[in-house]
Amino acid sequence: MKKSVCLSFSLLAIFSLIAVAPSAFAEHGEGGMAATVTNAPGSSTPGCEETDSCFIPSTVVITVGGTVTWDNTDNAAHTSSSGTAADGPDGVFDSSLIMAGGSYSHTFDTAGTFDYFCMVHPWMQGTVIVEAEAAHGDDHAEEMEEMGHGDDHAAKGIEDLSDQFTASVSSGVIHHIGANTDDDTLVVHLFGADDDGELKITLNKDIITPFDDGSYFVLVENEEVDFEQMGRTLHIEYGAGAETIEIVGSHVVPEFGTIAMIILAVAIVSIIAITAKTRTTLIPRF
Repeated sequence: MKKSVCLSFSLLAIFSLIAVAPSAFAEHGEGGMAATVTNAPGSSTPGCEETDSCFIPSTVVITVGGTVTWDNTDNAAHTSSSGTAADGPDGVFDSSLIMAGGSYSHTFDTAGTFDYFCMVHPWMQGTVIVEAEAAHGDDHAEEMEEMGHGDDHAAKGIEDLSDQFTASVSSGVIHHIGANTDDDTLVVHLFGADDDGELKITLNKDIITPFDDGSYFVLVENEEVDFEQMGRTLHIEYGAGAETIEIVGSHVVPEFGTIAMIILAVAIVSIIAITAKTRTTLIPRF
């Protein structure tokens, strides 16, 4: 009876892991040559902006030459117009009206961060981040290794969560993003920020949770700073030479994928042990 209960528990752990947390093994924030954005059903009514889910996803990352396609799955007409609701369209791209069930595509030939919104429903806002070729980032990586920074975090056993967020900087490069569970802080480490810049990061709600009012607390080089927040996307300005940006929430957890793998490993070991013991008891003794 006890063996059956243990076996059932182990199997339940595995099935729960697969059913509840498929995102634990998914990739996040990877730039590519194509991305698709959908208009959330019901987004023509205010409210989706509170969870940054009017456009899904609200932020996409592609490389230069990549194409973004907007699919209108809502029952109302929308636009995807570059610019902001506050400043108006900037003319980089404009879909005009996309009727229900329609779509619009735009190819981005230059690197940069492009905000856009729906001119009919201005609370609907999103961002396209267009990254240049990886060569520039490789140069910084080689420079970091030469200066002894390349393996600092790996040597200390600190997991890099950079692939769990959509993030970009206008000066320098993001060296590492780590979670400090002791003080519920997400720490972004910069390298090569020779000029003033801005960090734009869309937070993963599975890793960092905001305070009850939906806000966060931000420190740049241990100094509190003002920042712009749009749902889960933060715009944080930093000065030349900045190396550390801390985002404080109500709760921070490490990448769930690691936890999931531990649970899975324990469950498998338990099944193997129970199976081996059961076989032993079934072998007749002479």
